Amino acid sequence: MNEKKDFLIKDSFILFLATSIVNISNFIFHMYVTRHLSPTAYGALATLLAIIIIVAMPAQALQMTIAKKAAIYKAHNNLKNIGFLFYKTTKWFFILGIFYFAFFMLFSGIIKNFFKIDDFALILILALISIIALLLPVIRGILQGLQKFIGFGLNLIVDALFRLLFVLLLVSIGFGLRGALASSFLSATTAYIIGLFMIKELCGIDNYKGEVLITKKEIFKYAFPVFLSMFAFSILSYMDLLIVKHFFDKEQAGLYAVTSIIGKAFLYFPMAIAMALFPKVSENFELNKSTRTMLIKSMVLTFAISIFGFLFCYFFPNFVIKLLTGGGKYYGIADIVKIFGIAILPLVLMNVLINYLLAIHRYLFIYIMYAGIILYGILLWFFHSSFHQIIFILFISNLLILLFSVISVFIKFNKKVKV
Repeated sequence: MNEKKDFLIKDSFILFLATSIVNISNFIFHMYVTRHLSPTAYGALATLLAIIIIVAMPAQALQMTIAKKAAIYKAHNNLKNIGFLFYKTTKWFFILGIFYFAFFMLFSGIIKNFFKIDDFALILILALISIIALLLPVIRGILQGLQKFIGFGLNLIVDALFRLLFVLLLVSIGFGLRGALASSFLSATTAYIIGLFMIKELCGIDNYKGEVLITKKEIFKYAFPVFLSMFAFSILSYMDLLIVKHFFDKEQAGLYAVTSIIGKAFLYFPMAIAMALFPKVSENFELNKSTRTMLIKSMVLTFAISIFGFLFCYFFPNFVIKLLTGGGKYYGIADIVKIFGIAILPLVLMNVLINYLLAIHRYLFIYIMYAGIILYGILLWFFHSSFHQIIFILFISNLLILLFSVISVFIKFNKKVKV
């Protein structure tokens, strides 16, 4: 039997184009809201969006789990249980979404006080977003696992472009911060509805016949380490923003939020490589083929793309700031923008490594991540006198986590148990 061609670069390029469009659209989104919201309001928006990303981690973990299962079925040319997988996981996560909604309503006062947010309607919108944010990754996991990267990429693009459309509409007619936040709910709902049509033939109920090849216990056995790793990654990505929102005044928090958005906009472009890597490594691992070359290739590509983004921010910070915000008082963060990109470079590389290690069932890195989070949290809590100090702690913490996680690749700690 002939070996299949390695389409990692081609598929990474497809997702790179899709995520590039998403990032450009998101950049325009932030360009618009920074011009139409005050730094205080923008800081609140960035904080609420960060909370959404963190609380949606169970669904992100499920997306990777579904992608893993779909990749295995694809490897054995057995797709008949995809429909069952979709309907079951949708039901479980809708129920979880209801619990999330109740949680936000119950603890709305505490959330408002801790993050200095005055408007209850923002918490209500946040609660609604949490429900759709749990459901959308189910569809994307199926598309990703079956390596339907064009459909997967289109769904990401639909979400981003409709978000931009809704924010232009809602903010322009006077909904302000509420409209900016609500645009995320409306766009995700639109992407979900369109996604249902994308997977209609892949996982329609009529396609499910025969015995059940997957159980709830089996899904969550693998989803748990995925959830732990994705939750840790989200904390590492946004802890600095949340700490700044708590300790700094509202306007300073808004300025830091702009810095964070600029850095992530340039350095999250290579996320497409990790998205393409995961199902490919999962399939090769299932078939007992070598996967190490894929990791090296992905790390090199990610590093190269990220360095380009960092250098652009370093040499043209004022241009980037003017492009995003229009300038003004935001020029004061130019020195921070210059170095923020390199500070999160270890985190971007870590994302590639996480996808690889999860695909081959090596979980030692999870312990390393949480040890790093404890160190990171303690340092940020006690040392946050300036943005430079926060960014230095961000860089050192993520670099240590990356280095020790790379070492874990060579430690045969976990057994290769097929899930």
